[in-house]
Amino acid sequence: MPPPSPHRVLIIEDDADARANLRDILELDGFQVETADSIRAALNRTNWRDIHTIVLDRRLPDGSAEEALPKLKARAPHAGVIIITGYTDLDGVIAALREGADDYLIKPVNPDLLKKAIERLREQQRLAEEKRRSDAAFRNLVEAAACMIVILRPDRTIAYFNPFAEELTGYSADEVTGRDYFDLFIPAHDRPRVVATFQQVLGGADLRNFQNEVLRRDQSRAVLLWNARRMDAYEDQPVCLAVGQDITSLKEAQAKALQSERLAAIGKMVAGLAHESRNALQRAQACLEMLELEVDDKPAAVDLIRRVQKAQDHLHRLFEELRGYVAPLQLDRCECQLSEAWREAWELLAVQRKGRQVKFRERSELVELRCAIDRFRIVQVFRILLENALAACKDPVEIEIDCAAASLDGHGAIRVAVRDNGPGLNPEQRQRIFEPFYTTKSQGTGLGMAIALRIVEAHGGSLAVGDGAAQGAEILVTLPHKKP
Repeated sequence: MPPPSPHRVLIIEDDADARANLRDILELDGFQVETADSIRAALNRTNWRDIHTIVLDRRLPDGSAEEALPKLKARAPHAGVIIITGYTDLDGVIAALREGADDYLIKPVNPDLLKKAIERLREQQRLAEEKRRSDAAFRNLVEAAACMIVILRPDRTIAYFNPFAEELTGYSADEVTGRDYFDLFIPAHDRPRVVATFQQVLGGADLRNFQNEVLRRDQSRAVLLWNARRMDAYEDQPVCLAVGQDITSLKEAQAKALQSERLAAIGKMVAGLAHESRNALQRAQACLEMLELEVDDKPAAVDLIRRVQKAQDHLHRLFEELRGYVAPLQLDRCECQLSEAWREAWELLAVQRKGRQVKFRERSELVELRCAIDRFRIVQVFRILLENALAACKDPVEIEIDCAAASLDGHGAIRVAVRDNGPGLNPEQRQRIFEPFYTTKSQGTGLGMAIALRIVEAHGGSLAVGDGAAQGAEILVTLPHKKP
C-alpha cells in the first residue's frame, strides 16, 4: 500500500516574519507548507484540491477572514480553516466561525496549539473521508444488488430507495423519498402487521425471512422476502434498513405446481364422471322431452321444463369444459386460412349475438394468413375470445380482428389482435386472466382462457394481454406460419 500523502497547509498571512515562523514550525513537523501574503494571492492559486488546511489571518490588507471564507470554501470545500487573530478580533472570529471556519488561535500563535489544531482537523478529515468511502461502497453495493433495498426513518418515511426497487415498483426514488412507505406500498389489510414488525426492528430486533406483498405503481402485487435491521447512525437518527428479495416468480411457480397436482387429481376422476354424467343428462333430457309432450297444453309447466333443459345444457357444458382442460391435447394440423377459423367461431356465437347491437370488423389486408393449425382447436380459441368480448360489452358492441406479421423464435408468424369496446381489464385481471378457475363471471368454470392458452402454446404460439386498445380489452394470439 502506498504511503499516505503529506498533509498540505496553506498559510495566508501578510506579516512576513509571522509567515516564515509558522512555516518553519509546521515543516519541522513534516507538514508541506505553502504561503500567500494576501487574499488575492491565495485565490490566484490553482492547486486547491491539494490543500488540506488553511491557516488564515483574521485581518489582511485586502479583506477580512469572514469576507474571504466563502471564496476559499468554494475552492477547497473539504479543507479545514484555522483563524489566527488578536484579542480585539473575537467578534470577527465568531462571524468567521459562522461562515465555516473550524477553529481559531490567539496571536502570538502557540506552536503546540497550532499543531494540535491541525491534527484535530486532519483526524476529522480522515474520518470524513472514510465515511465518504463507506457511503460510496454502500451505495455501489445496494445500487447493484438485485434486491429491493429501502431505508425507513422512524416517522415511516423513505430515506433511501435503490434502483432495483425503482424497477420492481415502477416508482422513481425522487417520487417516493420522504413519503410514507406503508401507505404507498403495503395493502391496507396487511398494513398493521407490517407496521408492527417495522416498530420491532426500530426497537432493536433483527428480522429474518419476513414475507409480505408490495403494491406496484400499476396496483399489481409483488411478493418479497425481507431481512431487516436497525441502523443507528444514518442521518443522525436510528433507521430501519430492509433488504427484500423478489419471490413473486417462486410463489407463482409454487401455486402452479399445487394447481397441477390438483388438476392431476381432478383429471383421474373427470373422465369417468363426465361419461356417467353425460349418460345421466341424456336420460333426463329424454324424460323431459316426453314430459313436455304430456303437458303441452300447460304453458307454465312447459316453461319450467325448458328452464330445466337450459340448466342441464349449462351443466353439460361445464363438464365438457373441465374434461377438455384435463384431457391430453392431440393436434390434428392442416394448412388453412386463419380467417376461416375466427369466422367459424363467430358463426357459432349466433345465438349469443341474437337481438344485440353488434359490429364485427376484420383487418387482415397484406398479411399472409395461411398456417398449419388444428382448425377445430383454433376455432375453440377464437370462440372463447369472442364470447368473452360479447359478455364483457354493453350494446352497442364493437369487436375488431386486426392481423399483423410477427416473428416467433426467428420464424415468420401471424399476430391476431382481438379487441372490444368493453370496460377493459384491471391490473388483477391482466395478471390472472390465464389462471385456471379464475373468473369474474357469475357462471362458468374460469377455464376458458386457460384452455385457449394451452391450445395456442401447443401450436408453438403465444397468447397475451395487449396494450394497444384505446378502450376495452385486447388479446393477442400469435401463431407460427409453419409447424414448429
